[in-house]
Amino acid sequence: MKVLGVVQFKQKRFKLLGIAAPWLKALGNLPAAFMGIIYGKPGNGKTEYCMQLAAYLTNFGKVAWLSYEQGHGFDLQLAVNRNIDERHTGKFLVIDPEEDIPPGVSLFEDLDNFLSKRNSPDFVFIDSLDYTRFTWAEYLALKKKHGKKKGIIFISHAKGKGPKTNIGEQIEHDGAFGIFVSKFIAYIHKNRYGGTDDYIIYEERARQLNPLYFEQKAMSNAPKEKAPAGRKKKKVDPEQLEPEKKEVIE
Repeated sequence: MKVLGVVQFKQKRFKLLGIAAPWLKALGNLPAAFMGIIYGKPGNGKTEYCMQLAAYLTNFGKVAWLSYEQGHGFDLQLAVNRNIDERHTGKFLVIDPEEDIPPGVSLFEDLDNFLSKRNSPDFVFIDSLDYTRFTWAEYLALKKKHGKKKGIIFISHAKGKGPKTNIGEQIEHDGAFGIFVSKFIAYIHKNRYGGTDDYIIYEERARQLNPLYFEQKAMSNAPKEKAPAGRKKKKVDPEQLEPEKKEVIE
């Protein structure tokens, strides 16, 4: 047990990444070490969003993409080709965790050994949580040993508007952020560091799949007309108003 007084705790220093726009409004003032989860259904831009984030994080350290789901597959290569270029050479690693794994060593043990090595990556994307078969106890062990030194992002499939599995829900509750990707828009469901704004992953595709989102955004940003001076506002019976249209996200 470690006890700090108010003054001592207020003087405690944390290493912050210095996130800049447009990521700042989505991620907030992100520290160098954190745990978070990003989830969505297939074909909605989840991998694309994570690749864009991974490319940005190379500005702050080395990034590893642990591809439990796709291995060194062609579909993953296409995503890398779209988002990672020669500027990221030496800063971005694509790893197939199930290739050449020592006999009798679990996926969790292998990951722990990898992250414990000197000069191991500063940021790790685990793609995907559903394929690792990690337990909650293993997550807590990972957090205790590496969560104060590294940024660890779990990628997960979605059920409705939340993570597909119970452990995914627990990680969202416990971690720094939970981000839901749908129709090429990333929605901030939770962020401990001040991130609140949606992030448009691929605007042309997002406009095709979700035009109502952009219509509502344009309306909310439009300047409001002022009523002429001296004219009284007409009272409106609330029961006569049409119900507000709300966006439906699959």
